[in-house]
Amino acid sequence: MKKVFSEVVEQGQITVGPEERLCPYIIRVLDPGDIERVLQLQDHVIGDLTCKEYYVPIPETELRFILAGGGESLGLFIQDRMYAACSLLFEVDYKQNMARELDFNDAELAQVAQFELSLVDPDLRGHKLQCKLAGILDRRLAKRGTSRYLFTTVSPFNYASVQTVTSLGLQIAKVAKMYFDWDRYVVYKDLIQPIQLDTANAISIANTSLTRQKKLLRDGYRGFSQCRDEDGIKILYAKMI
Repeated sequence: MKKVFSEVVEQGQITVGPEERLCPYIIRVLDPGDIERVLQLQDHVIGDLTCKEYYVPIPETELRFILAGGGESLGLFIQDRMYAACSLLFEVDYKQNMARELDFNDAELAQVAQFELSLVDPDLRGHKLQCKLAGILDRRLAKRGTSRYLFTTVSPFNYASVQTVTSLGLQIAKVAKMYFDWDRYVVYKDLIQPIQLDTANAISIANTSLTRQKKLLRDGYRGFSQCRDEDGIKILYAKMI
């Protein structure tokens, strides 16, 4: 089936800048012609980060593959400037497949899709755009019906990213050392048979207490949400039913 480029999936208005100007925006499917704008946005976001562990850059070769039809990407634009982008990889090769961290078999690995990119211009932070774009891709993936599992990885200390993935129903299944020996959550959800949790008896643990979280995961728990209190950020865990 021929890929449809430049499909507009949402239009609306958003406030921009300290003066909160109301500006029209569109969210559309990206195509290979958008690659330079995505890479420029990625460089801008990375340059603004105070903690480089929060984001792992996507290689240009992988981005080209996704934009050419190996996945799906969305961008949010205001007056032809890209302010946010999110990408999903449909078919993940063995080496990149995060489900290997959970010892999925070959048949299961073949049913994995992965979030590979999520970028928001610092000028538009606070609008939950990461969650908006990822949520649209999540729903479109479920409708597409070609993948059973949706995976990604996030830093335990990146509040916005943990909030995004858990709000979409992805659960923390492992704490692992990845990329540059950074601590990462491996998160996923089963689109067909979601894992049920005993959330009525949830346990909250500081996001910095990785050893305790690893023990809970070994004991059959999954992380499903997070919250803030006077002591800092807490991750909520519940036993699998």
